[in-house]
Amino acid sequence: MTRRLSAPTSPTSAPDLRPQAVSQMASSSLRPIEDHDVAWLHSYEASTLAYFRPRFAACAPRFTASETLFTRFSAAIRDVIGQGRSLFRAVDETHNELCVADCLLSDPSVKDSTVLYEPTLPNTRKTIDFCLRDAEGLLTLIDVKTIKPQPLDRWDQYERALREGWLPKHIDFIIEQEWQGGELWHTAFTSRSRFLEYSLEFEAKLEAAAYGAAAPRRILMFCGEGFYWHQDELADFVAYYRNGTHRGDDLFALVESRYVLERRVNLQRSISSFGCLSRRQGDVQPRRFNWHVEPGPEPFSRLDGA
Repeated sequence: MTRRLSAPTSPTSAPDLRPQAVSQMASSSLRPIEDHDVAWLHSYEASTLAYFRPRFAACAPRFTASETLFTRFSAAIRDVIGQGRSLFRAVDETHNELCVADCLLSDPSVKDSTVLYEPTLPNTRKTIDFCLRDAEGLLTLIDVKTIKPQPLDRWDQYERALREGWLPKHIDFIIEQEWQGGELWHTAFTSRSRFLEYSLEFEAKLEAAAYGAAAPRRILMFCGEGFYWHQDELADFVAYYRNGTHRGDDLFALVESRYVLERRVNLQRSISSFGCLSRRQGDVQPRRFNWHVEPGPEPFSRLDGA
C-alpha cells in the first residue's frame, strides 16, 4: 500500500506527538506589508463581510453575536496590515468560525434553535465556540479548530522515522527532499498530532462542564485548506477514536498507538462527531463542509505492527 508523500520504525521511546515549536519568524515578516497586499486585504475583508452580513441579519433573533465575529475578523485584518502576514492565522481562524456559524444558521434541521457564540462553560472559566440550544433546551456543543501547520522543514524527523520504523511495513509514504519533502512530512505528522491534541482538550472541557444528557451532541469541527490534511486522514483518526484500534491502512497507527501507551493518554470518547471544513485562504465560502466525518470501509490489509 503506497501513499505518495513518506515517514515513521520501532523507537525505544515514543516520539513527541505534540506540535513542534516553530522558531521565531524573522523580524522582516513583521514589517507592514506592501500596498498591493493591503489593497487585496481590504477587498477580501469587504467581500467577506458583504457575504455574511445579510445572511446573519436574516437570523438575528437566533444569533445575536454576529457583530462580535465581524469586529474580530476586521481587527485580525488590521493586525496583518500593521504587523505583517505572519499574523494571518487569526484571520483564517475567525473566517472559519464565520463559516461554521453560517452553516449552523442555514441548516433547516435546527431552524428553531438559538446559537450562542463563545459562552462560558459551567464549572470552568473556559468557553465553547458555539452552543446550539433547541426548543426542548437540549444543547449541541461545537468547538472549532483550524489546523494549518507552519511551513517547517523536518526532513531530519522524517529520516528518524525511517530509521526507527514509525510506519507499518505494508505502507509506503513517499516524498522527496528536493520537492519539499521535509515540509510535507511535517504538515502530515503535525496535523495528525493535533487531531489527538485538540480532542483531548475538548474532552477535558466537556468533563469539567458536566452537562451530561443535557448536551447529547458534542462536535469537534476541524478546519483546513484541503492541502495540509484531507478529510480521509481525519477519517482515519475518527476510526481510532471511536473503536480504540487503528485501521490497517492508517499511516500513523504504530506511532500513535505507542504514543498513547507510553504517555498514558486516556481518551474518554465523549465527542459524538468530528466535522471537516475545507476553505482555501482568501475564499469567502468553504469548498467542503461535513458535520459528521465517517470512516470508509475497512481494507483487506491488517496492521501487523511490523
